[in-house]
Amino acid sequence: MKLAVVANSVSNILEYQKIGADAFIFGLKNYSSGYNNELTIEEIKKLKETYDGELFIAVNKNIFNRELEELEKDLTILDELNISGVLFYDLAVLSIRNRLNLKLPLIWNQTHMVTNYNTCNYYYDKGCKYGVLASEITLDEVNEISSKTKMKLFLNILGYPVMGYSRRHLLKNYFKSIEKERTKDTYTIKNNNEDYIITEEENGNALYYGKPLNGSVVANKVNVDYLILNDYLFEQETFSKALELFKKLITSKDEKYREEIDKLVGDNRGFFFKKTIYKVKKDD
Repeated sequence: MKLAVVANSVSNILEYQKIGADAFIFGLKNYSSGYNNELTIEEIKKLKETYDGELFIAVNKNIFNRELEELEKDLTILDELNISGVLFYDLAVLSIRNRLNLKLPLIWNQTHMVTNYNTCNYYYDKGCKYGVLASEITLDEVNEISSKTKMKLFLNILGYPVMGYSRRHLLKNYFKSIEKERTKDTYTIKNNNEDYIITEEENGNALYYGKPLNGSVVANKVNVDYLILNDYLFEQETFSKALELFKKLITSKDEKYREEIDKLVGDNRGFFFKKTIYKVKKDD
């Protein structure tokens, strides 16, 4: 099992690699959503000159028709750079890769839709050898999918959960409506004594839950290929220590490291032990 890190800055790669990161994920400038670490094609080229480990690039936004020509060029370049893989949301990426006969590995990353092995197998047959599992499924469901698909799987294990994403610039529009100047890109709002973090980027707004997901309790129980750790919104010292502890946890299997991680970042387990229940009103 490998640790894939979503790093906010290229400058953190060397430190994280020394600590135990096996792979890195960066967004592609103008073509990613919810990634605060976007790189241009030129920056990716430069990174590949100094970093020879696994490097995955996220192209996970809805693609407009006007963007297709430029996207084709970028995907062709990524193919030539031997990028480890592209995380995609819009099926245009899959269509372009197949139409141009690119060798670029694709990672199916349609957020809340990667929830069952039948669909994993469908996309595997279409040429997607990897998939990022939805964060809303349980430990048992993760392992069921893993046991019934050939797809290599990624799973979010540490990071502030994205609760929603809007193409609209909510912060910009809000401050415009109240005729005040927005001074930050990130704000914290409260609802029912819970914190939520809203951040604005070029492609829209992301809403994060205020408590980071910590899947340390399942790290040695899930049968996946990559565990994803995201350093966004963490103090770097805190994240570096958590990364070190996760590496020790999965290599030694010693649960004492889990306890240390819990003390460091809290014990929000997300949906690993919570089944999604659908309720229908009577007579509806």
